[in-house]
Amino acid sequence: MYGQKYSNLKKLVLYAIVFTYLVFVLFPLIWLVQSSFKSMYQALKIPPALIWRPTFEAYQKALGGGMLKAFLNSAIVSLSNVVLVLVLGVSAGYALANLKTKASQNIGFWILTVRMAPAFGIIVPLYIILRSFRLVDTIFAVMVAHLTINLPLAIWLLKGYFEEIPSELAEAAIVDGATRTQILLYVLVPVAAPMIVAVSALIFLLSWNEFLFAFVLTSEAARTVPVLVASLAGTMRFDWPLMCALSTLALIPAFVLVVYLQRYIVRGLTFGAVK
Repeated sequence: MYGQKYSNLKKLVLYAIVFTYLVFVLFPLIWLVQSSFKSMYQALKIPPALIWRPTFEAYQKALGGGMLKAFLNSAIVSLSNVVLVLVLGVSAGYALANLKTKASQNIGFWILTVRMAPAFGIIVPLYIILRSFRLVDTIFAVMVAHLTINLPLAIWLLKGYFEEIPSELAEAAIVDGATRTQILLYVLVPVAAPMIVAVSALIFLLSWNEFLFAFVLTSEAARTVPVLVASLAGTMRFDWPLMCALSTLALIPAFVLVVYLQRYIVRGLTFGAVK
């Protein structure tokens, strides 16, 4: 009897924690979305109106006036980053996983420290280099900056995944006469598909949401969605419904990506966590 009461109490506490967490996470998103359907007066009204007449004025502004270019820039930068990271990261991760030497371990840790370094320690020299080549405010500059911080993380994740794959697979392919490149492309990549998908989704989201590098390296022509949203915050007045509409539109790719790829993301990121 006591055990049953204790079990019920534990479930009640667990449900309360989960409910509190969901409220904490979902409330800002709900507030963001509903504010995008308000007028400026309704969005800034205190106390906030619980019932109002929805308007699509903010979305009309967001989808016009040249603001769609920021979404296009973000898409180009994010997708190109995914492709470059996979091409370089899969090769580097496979190489480091198969080099069983002290040097390879040191190289792997050094690569990870690039991702762990403070952003301002990277952006200053990177800005100087790109400015000397007159590449500031170009999509290429943002791509290079994102690749600098995303590639080390991808290499580290893929390296750990390749290390967990049984070596018998590669040995059997070698016996059949396969080269190292063939082993990687036709044997290991299909096996590592969940992790590759997880890394692709992670890199896309990191690049899509990145603000500091894009803010420093762009001004008008190559600015991304986070930079566009930040530019709407003026010193005296800002268009809150428009900012909420742009932020809501920017959330759509992330939600779609997670919904469709969550099975692969969970499987990839948890591989090897439980022996």
